[in-house]
Amino acid sequence: MGEDFGHVVYRGPEGETTEWDDLQRQYGNKPPAPEKFVPDAFTPAEDRGLRAAVERGGRAGGTAHIDAARGMDQLHAMEDEDAFADDTFLEEYRRKRLEEMKTAAAIPRFGSVVDITRDSFMAHVTDPSSEHYVLVLLHRPQCRECELLAAAYAELARKHPHTKFTSIPGKECIPGYPDRNMPTLLVYKDRDPVRTFMGLDHYGGTRMTPEGLELALNECGNVCRGAKGDDDDEDGGDDARDSEGWRRKEYAEMVVRRMIEDGREHRQRHAESKEEDDDDE
Repeated sequence: MGEDFGHVVYRGPEGETTEWDDLQRQYGNKPPAPEKFVPDAFTPAEDRGLRAAVERGGRAGGTAHIDAARGMDQLHAMEDEDAFADDTFLEEYRRKRLEEMKTAAAIPRFGSVVDITRDSFMAHVTDPSSEHYVLVLLHRPQCRECELLAAAYAELARKHPHTKFTSIPGKECIPGYPDRNMPTLLVYKDRDPVRTFMGLDHYGGTRMTPEGLELALNECGNVCRGAKGDDDDEDGGDDARDSEGWRRKEYAEMVVRRMIEDGREHRQRHAESKEEDDDDE
């Protein structure tokens, strides 16, 4: 009920009246007060899914089988019999997830550069190459080119944990190996070397980047492309190729290739001019 006192309207609790209202209704100046609304008592609706689950045997969320248990021994027995298992969907999801975890655990993962010795070369390089690619970096101390390649090499090792990256001093691996040939990068697969890279010309020279090194390695096969030898973007099919990320990747690869080609041409011209100067002398 309420009374209008200008700009203020007072509203009392429902069913509450004032003495003035009671007098007005007593003399017939106001209509009778409406009956106070009293809602029906709450009654939960029947859960048909729960009833169906109980009728099927008390599983999939049903609790009738738990209520019917007599004592802790029966409850423990139900737990042993997987009576508290979720529905078939969750059980199937759990099974598939376990299979995925087992498959992922079976794939070798490295993630860093492994320093090896001449004695351990067979165990770290030749034997594992029968299952996956193994890279061997031959380097020497106080070599700027070796340091540049080693930095990009370590970054790719973290990026591609399914390929094994190893490192060894060149003269320890091959006694008498010329310093001018280092850094040298060997690519092993199926217990044999499939490619040898000497120097930095294959990756863009002193302006090399990890992307340039990755492109050069992938010319040998699926060296830096995931566990199964596929690009991550290829899993998505044509949709992945049309995505903005794929276009950016292609553009970056084009820029890196152009840099590598420009570096090779520049060094070739420099070598030719140096030979001409030597001939003139």
